[in-house]
Order: sequence, then structure tokens, then C-alpha cells
Amino acid sequence: MTIAARESTQRRPSAGASGPVRRAFGPDLIAHMDALCGRGRAEGPLDLARDYLAAAVTAAVGIAVGHPALTVVCVIYIGIRQRHLSNLTHEAIHTKLTGSRRANTILGHLNCLALGEPFTPYRRSHRIHHAKLGSPEDPMLRSYISRHAHAPWPDKRAFVTHVIVRNSLWQLPKYGFLTLAGKAGDESWKAAGTRWATWAAVAGAATVLGHGVDFALYWALPLIVVRPIVTWLTDLGNHAGLIHNTDVICQTRGWSSHALARHLLGGHNDDMFHPIHHWFPNIGWRELPKAAAILRENYPRWDEVPWCSGFFFRRRATPHIPSVLDDIVAKLHLQLAQHQPNT
Repeated sequence: MTIAARESTQRRPSAGASGPVRRAFGPDLIAHMDALCGRGRAEGPLDLARDYLAAAVTAAVGIAVGHPALTVVCVIYIGIRQRHLSNLTHEAIHTKLTGSRRANTILGHLNCLALGEPFTPYRRSHRIHHAKLGSPEDPMLRSYISRHAHAPWPDKRAFVTHVIVRNSLWQLPKYGFLTLAGKAGDESWKAAGTRWATWAAVAGAATVLGHGVDFALYWALPLIVVRPIVTWLTDLGNHAGLIHNTDVICQTRGWSSHALARHLLGGHNDDMFHPIHHWFPNIGWRELPKAAAILRENYPRWDEVPWCSGFFFRRRATPHIPSVLDDIVAKLHLQLAQHQPNT
């Protein structure tokens, strides 16, 4: 092979499928997925701008109206948009936010700086999650265990009370505060110092301009209280009850719902189409629905993929398909039954 041909081969788009995934799907479907992975990357900076603009407009409305009830709604919505922004950091980690690897790194660092979290440790832990999904080294499995989402609960109400509500009252806000104000174990002191100094400078400038309270209320508070809760919900939807499965087709859950739930919890598609993301991590978020359509038509095992309709409750339009929370509770009970010795 000539040098020119070798370079051409190296530039060929790849969806990033692992060896087991390639064997599971076969060369024809892999080629279809590879063809999707280079599209839509020019819009990454615009996606960031849209999410920041949405948060800014929401804060401006809250400040202008000033009603306590609307303030609460605005704080919650900004926390949701912060989760959307963290999904774009996730795109940058997989070098698909833009077409340039260097630009992905720069934008990822800047976005993480605004969100008060370290970029490099997040990138490192996320790569471990992909490489060792379901193993003791997997950060996602560790979070499930530490927050009691790995073992069965009697019913959905108990799961919601103990795994979602109780963690939301203390553990998740504490985690949000420590992420913002603390130093990650594998974060350098220089990076942590830069992050703290930047936040101190922005807070100081906002105070001088008479908006210190607004900055705390409409950016820092959602970041500490709301965004970790929204992230926890979507993290549960991704793998809870499935993460121990050794079949790459059945380790991850996808879901759909009505437009409002899709907007609030499914920002930028990676959570809603999470199985496809894990199989083909280099496909950009805009192309995930198209990838799902191709696989639905051509992959013989598609019906085995855990797919839910509705997040909190079953949808009336699809009563035979469980919601995400219903499926988590059922899968945790099934997991327990499979690991119990025969009597």
C-alpha cells in the first residue's frame, strides 16, 4: 500500500465500534454507521451558543419578573440547560463536537470551566466507563453502588423514594458543591487553581456590576442543586439494572417520550439513544436517530435492545412498553433472580 493510500485509509470515518460490537453487527451495518460519523460537526459551537443563550434568556426573565414561583422555575430550567451543556462536553470528549481534535479539546475545557468542573478527569473517567462498562473499575457502576441503585427495591415508589428523592435531598447537591469548590483526585493543582480563580473573578465582576446575587441564584445554584439531579436521572436511565449484563447488545437502555420529556431529559440525544452511543461512540448526536432507524430495519437482534417509552410513567400510546423507571425496577429484580442459587 502506498503512503497516499495509507493516509487516505487513516482519514476514513470510523464510528468507533469495538471488536465485540463489530462482530455483533457485521461489516455491512458497520459500514453504514461509519458513513454517519463525520456529519454535523460544524454546528458544535452553535449548539453551545444556543444552550448558553437559552440559560441567559431564562435568567433575564427571572430577574425581570422577580416572582418567587417563576424564579424557582427559571432556576430549575437553567439547571436542565446546564445538563444539556454537559452533554456537549461529552461530544467534545468523543471529538465530535467539531471537526478539529484541538478545537474539541479547547471547547471542552472552556465549557467545563463555565460548568465548574475539571475537563481532564471527566474525560479520563468517561473513557474508563466506555472501556470497562459494568466492571468494578466503571465509574458509573460505582455511582450506582454508592447511591443504592444497584440492588432491587420492592417497587417503583420505593426506588424513587430511596434512590432519587433521598439522594436529591443531600448526596447530589453535596456532590455538586464539591465538584465546584473542591479538587478532583486526578486533577492538577494548576488546573484546579485556574478553575477557582476564574470563578472568583467572574463572581467578583458580577458583584461589582450589581449582579452578584443574580449570578449565584441563576448560575451557581442550578449548577450545585439542579444539574446533579438531572444528571443522576439520565445516568439511571442509561444503565441501571443492565450494567452487569455481559451481552453488549443489552448493557444499555434507550428511550423515547413526549416532546416535553425529550426536551428536558433527552437533550442532544445521547441519553435517549444511549445504546447506539455505546456501540458507535463517534456518531454525532444529530445522526443518532438516523442510526437507530437503520438498525431497526436491518439488525436482526434489534428487538432485544432495551428500549422504553416514557421516562417516569408508561405512555398511553404505548402501554405495552415499560417506562424507564418501570424497566429499571423490573431489571433489578430480574438481576437478583438470576444470581440467586437454585433451591
